[in-house]
Amino acid sequence: MIFQFLGTAAATSIPLVFCNCKLCQQARKIKGKDIRKRSSAVINNEMLIDLGPDLCSQAEMYDIDLSKIKYLLQTHSHSDHFDGGHFITRWSEYATKNLTHLDIFCSPGTCSDMNHWIKENEPSFDIHDIKWKQDMNYDIHLLKSGDIRTIDDYEIVAIDSEHDKRIEALVYIIGHKGKYVFYGTDLLNLSTKAWSILQNYQLDLVVLDHTYGKGYNQGGHLDSGQVIEIINEMRDRKIINEKSYVYATHISHEGNDTHHKMQMKARQHNYHIAYDGLKIEL
Repeated sequence: MIFQFLGTAAATSIPLVFCNCKLCQQARKIKGKDIRKRSSAVINNEMLIDLGPDLCSQAEMYDIDLSKIKYLLQTHSHSDHFDGGHFITRWSEYATKNLTHLDIFCSPGTCSDMNHWIKENEPSFDIHDIKWKQDMNYDIHLLKSGDIRTIDDYEIVAIDSEHDKRIEALVYIIGHKGKYVFYGTDLLNLSTKAWSILQNYQLDLVVLDHTYGKGYNQGGHLDSGQVIEIINEMRDRKIINEKSYVYATHISHEGNDTHHKMQMKARQHNYHIAYDGLKIEL
């Protein structure tokens, strides 16, 4: 399995558009790993996690052929994770050619919200209408927390992130040929049920929400202190071991630092800070 981070920022991309805080100023100067687009990832160049607003530039930067994406795991439908304007370009009216069939996995609430945002671009659109599915060559697979689905060589496990109950936001375990990844961005909390699901897996890669620095938590997400607590719990429960990769993503400018300084601190707690374009082969 090859996992690649396409973006590692929260909704407050770094640097944030109008912000002149110390971190945003430093990012504009240092560039490189300190420039963060909004969070998205791809597995084996065929499974996309979150069809976000920065996807076009991310694909061009990292040579991802989006026409060959077969699967989309949508964690939720907030604007930094789903862009209806990008999705509607699959429509034949945009003269898009040679579409690979796309299997979309998401919760019912997220699906309903995605439909709303796509309609903002094309009012006649209906995500469940067979005519649109045929024209845009996709299918929808609705998941609730605890559901397990198999498609081709992939196992997909849905877990409630508790990030947004209205749209039933999810995080996922993805299995492929004996390797398992937990993608946990926009994670508010791991419930008792979530831990009981995770307990059944030995994870090769863990990706955790790291929106805030310690002491800056504004809600809805994890901060660095909570990330460390989850990592320690996973080690205690033997969900991960010394060979497992653990990375933080979905990083905002609120209480965080430059990539180099964050990485130095993270190493003290046996995890790493992801950066845009980072590729991990499992």
